[in-house]
Amino acid sequence: MQENKLQKAIIIGIVFNVILTLIKLTYGYLGQTQALITDGYNSFTDVVMSVLIFFMIRLATKKPDEDHPYGHQKFEGVAYFAIGMVFLFSAFLLIYHITNEFILFLQNDINDVKPNIMTLIVSIVALGIKLFLALFYRKLYIKSKHPTLKAESKNHALDMISTGLAIIGIILARLGFQMFDYIAALLIALLILKLAIETIKEAITFLVDQSPEQELIQNIYDYIIACDGVLSIDELKMRIHVTQLYVDVEIGVNAQMTLKQAHDIAEEVHIGIENNFSKVIHCMVHVNPYNN
Repeated sequence: MQENKLQKAIIIGIVFNVILTLIKLTYGYLGQTQALITDGYNSFTDVVMSVLIFFMIRLATKKPDEDHPYGHQKFEGVAYFAIGMVFLFSAFLLIYHITNEFILFLQNDINDVKPNIMTLIVSIVALGIKLFLALFYRKLYIKSKHPTLKAESKNHALDMISTGLAIIGIILARLGFQMFDYIAALLIALLILKLAIETIKEAITFLVDQSPEQELIQNIYDYIIACDGVLSIDELKMRIHVTQLYVDVEIGVNAQMTLKQAHDIAEEVHIGIENNFSKVIHCMVHVNPYNN
């Protein structure tokens, strides 16, 4: 999809997240519900994440230049890692805050403070908005294949769970079981921690030239060895480049061939791999004389 349309879509997400943050935190504090307050801080991390996505996609989609001849896609991997770190910091901060509040609750035995009805209404509205955003970013990811949009979609899907937990916590607290408000808040923080770990692990694969899944490696191997004139595969290496793939292969051909004949075989392998495997951005082929 066109990058300007993608950026406009991300701005829409930022606006929604800012609104959700303000509403959740305002009614969370006014309505005295830890679950909604925690969910509000979760929405604040969404704002930070969306802003990071906006600027990193602008950078990642720049054309190759003298300093970055392979393009700028890995900047998106850096953004993905930064998003994971934001989640990680937020999760630990929330767990610390909720634990302290829960201890104070137990020490003071405050049983007469219940969330008001507006906190429940706000949470239900927020759940609907999060459902829209999760589907919205999922659709964008399918069209553009930007990994940060995948993270955003997963995040909003997780937010639906966290907001659902907030709703359950608020309902139980209004029924007199205030302890469950804190339990719901802690579960939300733990979900953020889980997302942080998953995001950081996936971001690392974008930055360290990790190999793709074994099935894809085998499929590419089988394709190359089936090409006319290829007598052996002496070496085959692949590395993930964010959402794409680089392939380096050394093939063995008949040692009696002319340079032109060997080059034609290499060109067939090169073009065939790039045309038949959509993830491959470039295939480099080196030719060796075949030794049986």
